[in-house]
This record gives sequence, structure tokens and C-alpha cells, in this order.
Amino acid sequence: MTAAGGRGQISRKERIARAAAGMPAEHPELVTRKPGRTEWRQFIAWLAELWPNDEYTAIVAEALRRDRRKERKTGGDHHGSRRRGA
Repeated sequence: MTAAGGRGQISRKERIARAAAGMPAEHPELVTRKPGRTEWRQFIAWLAELWPNDEYTAIVAEALRRDRRKERKTGGDHHGSRRRGA
């Protein structure tokens, strides 16, 4: 994401995000800013180019179905957490 407006001080949240991503402090793009309408359109166009037959959506949907089936079979949380008081 490119920075909106002029060059000003960056927030603490932005500095932390840049450090976590290994970005230099002087980099002109913001990590924490939400994309604008034009950027979403560009993102959608890239997705359509990468997966013209919507394969990514099918992959994600199948993974969700598998997870739900697994939850039903095991009777609840499949992430390995324990119930309190058990």
C-alpha cells in the first residue's frame, strides 16, 4: 500500500509492523493501511488472472468442508484444546 497524503511521522503500530516484515523505516509504503477501492479492484483483477476458473475459492471451500466434517466426527474442537474442569 502506498502512503496516503504527504510524508509524516509513522505510527507506533506501523513501525512495529514494518519491523516484523523486515521493511526499512524509510520505506514509502504503509503496511497497516487498508487498501482503497482502486487497490481492491486491482487485487481482484490479479486474482482473476491467477485463478481464472476460481480454483482458489474451490480450494478454500473444500478445506472448510473437511474441517467441519472433522469437527462433527470428533464432537467439537479439533484444535486439541481441553475442556475446563475435565
